[in-house]
Amino acid sequence: MTVQSQRTDSALDQPRTGQPSGADGWLAPVLVRRGVLTPDQADELGRSAAVGVWGGAVDRAWATNDQIVTAVAGAFRLPVADLAKADARTAELIPEKTARRHLVLPIHANDRTIRVATADPRDYDVEQNLRFVSGREVEFEIAAPAALTERLDELYRPERSIERLLSGLQPASVEAVEEAAPLSDRDPALDAPVSKLVDAMISDAVREGASDIHAEPVDGAVVVRYRNDGVLREVMQLPEAAGAALVRRVKVWAKLDITDPLRPHDGRASARVEGQVVDLRVSTMPIARRGEKVVIRILDRTMVRGSVDDLGLLPHEHDLLQRLIGFREGMVLVTGPTGSGKTTTLYGALNQLKTGKVNIVTVEDPVEYDIGGISQIQVSDAQGLTFAKALRSVLRQDPDIVLVGEIRDRETADTAVQAGFSGHFVLSTLHTNDAPSAIVRLRDMGIDAFKIAAVLKGVVAQRLIRRLCPACSKPVAVETLPAEARPAADWQTPVDVRQAVGCRACNGRGYRGRIAVMEIMPVDETVSRLIDAGALSEALGHAARKSGFRTLWESGMERVWSGVTSLDELTRVLGERVQDDGTTSTERAAAGAAGAATPAASPVRTPEPEPLAAKAAGDVTRVLIADDDPQMRRLIRSVLAREGFEVEEAADGLDALERVEQGGIDLVVLDFEMPRLDGLGVLEELRAQVRTAALPVIMLTGHTGDTEEKALDLGAQDYLTKPVQPRSLVARVKAVLKRAHS
Repeated sequence: MTVQSQRTDSALDQPRTGQPSGADGWLAPVLVRRGVLTPDQADELGRSAAVGVWGGAVDRAWATNDQIVTAVAGAFRLPVADLAKADARTAELIPEKTARRHLVLPIHANDRTIRVATADPRDYDVEQNLRFVSGREVEFEIAAPAALTERLDELYRPERSIERLLSGLQPASVEAVEEAAPLSDRDPALDAPVSKLVDAMISDAVREGASDIHAEPVDGAVVVRYRNDGVLREVMQLPEAAGAALVRRVKVWAKLDITDPLRPHDGRASARVEGQVVDLRVSTMPIARRGEKVVIRILDRTMVRGSVDDLGLLPHEHDLLQRLIGFREGMVLVTGPTGSGKTTTLYGALNQLKTGKVNIVTVEDPVEYDIGGISQIQVSDAQGLTFAKALRSVLRQDPDIVLVGEIRDRETADTAVQAGFSGHFVLSTLHTNDAPSAIVRLRDMGIDAFKIAAVLKGVVAQRLIRRLCPACSKPVAVETLPAEARPAADWQTPVDVRQAVGCRACNGRGYRGRIAVMEIMPVDETVSRLIDAGALSEALGHAARKSGFRTLWESGMERVWSGVTSLDELTRVLGERVQDDGTTSTERAAAGAAGAATPAASPVRTPEPEPLAAKAAGDVTRVLIADDDPQMRRLIRSVLAREGFEVEEAADGLDALERVEQGGIDLVVLDFEMPRLDGLGVLEELRAQVRTAALPVIMLTGHTGDTEEKALDLGAQDYLTKPVQPRSLVARVKAVLKRAHS
């Protein structure tokens, strides 16, 4: 049905006497009848015809664009346009000149019809013109003029949209240094507006203290987000057409292959931003059917110039760490998920150990920061230089101290242990949830327990939590904390509990900067004997308390009580858990940090992930399906619902994390490819949080190759390839739940 056949009210076609008679004078009576404007307001708009009814009403705050769109759509019985659905292929059916002259935007087309967004659906001549140009019947939808103009720029002239974004950013002063391509070799695309936009993004991100810039293609746009203090926030959306130019610009800067968009690439560059030199680590990844995603990591060189004294540790933590790095042989491990500050801690230790009288060599992948006075080796699997091979070569260089970036496999672990036995002091990292679990991880790699007991001097587990903004945080009564999270009655240190507010200094977030919370487990003679005897992690943690061991929760709660962070932030990072003895993590923190005695029959345990408790009879098992394909979600829902499961849905990775955060989910069926955050990203976030570290996950994908290996390595319990067979799905879900409850 065309618009012409829908017009039933002749009053909509002609302006009333005494009403505005400008280009959109017809709009005034519509808005009056719909109750959006009063007659007096309509008369006043008529006297300022230069602005127009629509623009005047919005400028005077008498109505919003959404209110006017809804009123016009209702009057003409037309749908409201979703401009995000417009794409470049449909735009090709209507020339830019025609679209701009009539202020219309093609939304969708098939062989017979074309849906067009407009702010004025009355003009039959426009309808006839569009029908002739496109060769299709025209169906109108309603949108605001300003939104139409902006979307027209994005589709037909994306450079105009980028110029508009640039006008909202502060002038950028970004110069490539050293690693970047020389001017004579740069691609002509660097002179386009997107080149200026990338420079402005980097400058803006550095100015705001962001650690990463994410540019990810989504449906109809490219979303740009900054990671500030560990939390991503969206800062802008670019036209879809600008995505390829943005990737090209970044790749040229980082000396990556711009002709190969089908494989991941990693590179590096350095830039001088307003006189400050920053290192950039660039990673690109192909996203199915959408282009490439770019992540730029911003590395501040000042972060690696400090020592242990600059880490902001509590006094007893500082003393324990100083004791560990005081050894001259053996091995010390730092554990935690990606992004937990392990590198900063290790580099702080190296800076303190770098006296000029010892030979320090590192084996890293990648070498993130260049440190003077230290020999740093870059691992390259493509060239056959693995951690284990590089470490064996390093040991021939007569090192005193060796830093191994990560122990990933048995070969590397064996070599590191032998180095510790042969008079070298070895520092390295592992991916475990807490300190005692590092011993279990080494056993799983095949290292003999007696070797671990003999070489290991201590383990440090850490997380990064956000600091409260000192400019706006406000004190609150300690009684606002849950009873189990308050300090014990004999707590000696003054208590200053505070909460986040938000101000200009912290951009309204309430937090500014991050600090590490640590649990440091020295391996003394008692703990060493338990390791040799094959003791479990909870027994190791309990025994280490005699040497000063405190859990992550206890470390965090002391910072809550001192006003450094909030309980909400601590819970966000560590989660809230209930132990077998019925106490929560905060209850244990309050007792442990205050030095309260723990009954022998109910030992204090480290916060390692626990298997899900078995469901009581009659309880419903909740399964979360995270997939951007609604048809796939419906299929899995119907299959699992028939088996008695309660099923919930999430359309992308961030929605899935938000739903898991609310609690009550027993298992997640996770698609590999999703917008905003893919399945591997969701899995990594779940495993990084103590509360969700043991949540069962089944990965679902149509991909082949190394996807299964990556998923299982990150902690997925099972893996299913599409198309999904219902019987196999049900069997695997039940098997995973059975293992989790056993």
